[in-house]
Amino acid sequence: MDRCHMSTGGDTSQLKRTPTYLCDYIFWTREIQATFGSVTNFHVKTRLHWGKEANHADICIPYRHSVPFADQSDYRILRNDWPYAMSSGMAHLVVWLKTPIPVDAEGDPTTESRRLVADFINRTFGKHMSRAHAGNNIQWFKNRIKWQSVRALEHIHVILRDVDDEFVTELTGQGPAEIECKSYSISVNSN
Repeated sequence: MDRCHMSTGGDTSQLKRTPTYLCDYIFWTREIQATFGSVTNFHVKTRLHWGKEANHADICIPYRHSVPFADQSDYRILRNDWPYAMSSGMAHLVVWLKTPIPVDAEGDPTTESRRLVADFINRTFGKHMSRAHAGNNIQWFKNRIKWQSVRALEHIHVILRDVDDEFVTELTGQGPAEIECKSYSISVNSN
């Protein structure tokens, strides 16, 4: 059942960050690259705690099961550090995977991949969300490579509408204040 897939013909370019978040994200990215060598390396070492350096696009992190979502140690759910601009009451999560999600020639998940993701979504979020809220309150998508800001690590995005924060904290191990996004101010030296 693919009820949760955000069907946009593969084009998720309409999802944008607010101008302030986008500017802050650009400054943050520069800072992370200077400190860790790459955003991927930052995620692997600091956010996901998967241990090794990840400064190249062909990174392969050892996994326990070759099927995505089959082993809980092969993925991690986190709040999106730099969420897209959305209505209040929505949570933007990222599911990071050690295992690749097969895609077709266009870069969209294959039929089997969509089934695996939908099963994972239903198993992980569906029971709680169905019990707590009615309607279409779970959506997921996988950006095509050209839209990904962290290309070397497999991941999908999950958007939860009208979700209680305790459930999100339980899933991610992160409270709302534990995301990386922060405001930057540009200092101008007036000498």
